[in-house]
Amino acid sequence: MKRRIRYWVSAVVAGAGICATPLAAQTLTVDHQQVAQWNGFADALRAIHEQRLARGDVVTSEESGGYANHPDFYREVSYRDKHSGKLLSRIRWERTHPDRVHSIEVYEYDDRGRVARDYAAVYLPKYRNAPIQTLVNLHHHEDGLHAYRQFDASGVRIYEQCKGEFFGEPVMVSLDEDELPLHAGVVPDDVGDALYASCFEQIPGSADPYLAALQTGLPNERDNDARTRIESDIELLSGLIGITPDEPQWYLDRGRAYFQLHAFDAAVSDLSKALSLNPELDEAWFWRGMARGRAGEIRDGIADLSHFIERHPDDSRAYTKRGVRHIWAGDFANAQSDLETAVRLDDSNAEAHDDLGVLYAQQQRLGAAERHFLSAIAHDPTYQKAYHNLAMVEHLAGNHPAALQWVDQALQLAPSSRNALLLKAAILQALGRRDEALAISEEAQFLPEGNWSERFPQ
Repeated sequence: MKRRIRYWVSAVVAGAGICATPLAAQTLTVDHQQVAQWNGFADALRAIHEQRLARGDVVTSEESGGYANHPDFYREVSYRDKHSGKLLSRIRWERTHPDRVHSIEVYEYDDRGRVARDYAAVYLPKYRNAPIQTLVNLHHHEDGLHAYRQFDASGVRIYEQCKGEFFGEPVMVSLDEDELPLHAGVVPDDVGDALYASCFEQIPGSADPYLAALQTGLPNERDNDARTRIESDIELLSGLIGITPDEPQWYLDRGRAYFQLHAFDAAVSDLSKALSLNPELDEAWFWRGMARGRAGEIRDGIADLSHFIERHPDDSRAYTKRGVRHIWAGDFANAQSDLETAVRLDDSNAEAHDDLGVLYAQQQRLGAAERHFLSAIAHDPTYQKAYHNLAMVEHLAGNHPAALQWVDQALQLAPSSRNALLLKAAILQALGRRDEALAISEEAQFLPEGNWSERFPQ
């Protein structure tokens, strides 16, 4: 029996990385354009590494390594964030030229601490006109699967891998360059469309936007008015803390501001300070639970939210957020209990309805899921994610015309939503409108990943 593809908007916590190893020396035909491009790529990685060092709060560890004819060729230094311990970069420095990079890796994480992208460049021990290997890995984590699509610095797709569990069964997909389909949206015959879609459909088919962003030295950083206002608030609160360092409210407010900037470790630090000054400051328990969960400390986040719920047993918001973190922890029974309690306490809680609908849909209770998605929309007509999930219910039930109507409403709210565009392509394919489906799928491949973030409570 053919398995159904799952595109539910949910999130899990995972981790990943790469380890770049040099290739053997070989005869090369010089491509001057590629030489410049690949050297520029390596230079950009080093610039990003140095900018991160300049910000401070980086700890290092070191190992020695080499090759048969060069047993002590390099020092391998790992650079980690002091607070989270996450690997930021890893560089092999040549022993005989201490400032010369032999290989470099740079890592970027999503807001749940999972690797979202990583980059690497590797030089040969000799003949250093350009890196012999460049890598860009674009990752996706969902429903027990971790997949990545690999490109070189020229944008050529060279490898795909997916591993984890798919419907309770262990899977491992590994496709080398000569095994890859010509188009990133085409399914290899020996993999199966459901598995391949679950693994790779949310990963861009091109690395071009990320390669272009590297040239700025600041990939994926946005400077907007909202961020500026929050940073101004943090500066003001820091001044107040300097004047009255024992006022817990300042730490609570600054911790919430750090949370809005996704600076979750700083948020946890401030909120912990607020609680050390006043353990009865209930909102600090709530927000530390929020921040710990987003920093990857899911169990600790659940514990903080549980403490808040003990003191506020009628707070629908807190049950919703604890339910979401139970989902991240893979505890779906407690997640369902919390989300059911949240909607019982406040039937207008659109986020709780939507997340509960996802849980029901994953249990194949499509009727119950549909009712909750409709409730989410009824209480919040701007909740784009609920339209997406409602379209998915109709798609899985075989009601493709209705699914198309709902996904079009999702796209009215967010025309550049990669998730919604890919879903629309799947629906059009089911309706036999293959040319339209292919055009939309190709358009979506060039958009950033469609990761959903939980709603920010007031």
